[in-house]
Amino acid sequence: MVEEIQGLKKGEKEFIKHFEEHPHFETLRKEGKKEEEAKKEISEFLRKLTEEIEELPEIKKEAEIHHEPLKDISSTLAQAIYTALEEGVLEGLAFIKKLKNPYLLDQFHDLLAGHFYDLLVKHGKLKVIK
Repeated sequence: MVEEIQGLKKGEKEFIKHFEEHPHFETLRKEGKKEEEAKKEISEFLRKLTEEIEELPEIKKEAEIHHEPLKDISSTLAQAIYTALEEGVLEGLAFIKKLKNPYLLDQFHDLLAGHFYDLLVKHGKLKVIK
């Protein structure tokens, strides 16, 4: 259980709870997968979560005010990942979605999937198949 793991950030606790309970991860929890397959499955979960968020009426209505060119993509991604880990995945997604940049969103998914994969392996939540 996620409560047993000490030192996790809010977003990490939130994700592990999803991993332990969400049907999307049932096969991954029971059987394990190779690293790339596991990361792909985590990334797919994050993509579906993004799509669900995009369909919320309040998100559709929200006026976008930050529409400026990005000078430092790595800094922006780092801020989005930090937000996701410190405040929660939904907050990180909201931050990156406001930028309206599909490349950044894709990179966000990939980076977060890698982080969460490593987190699950580290805490014994995911079996790794070599």
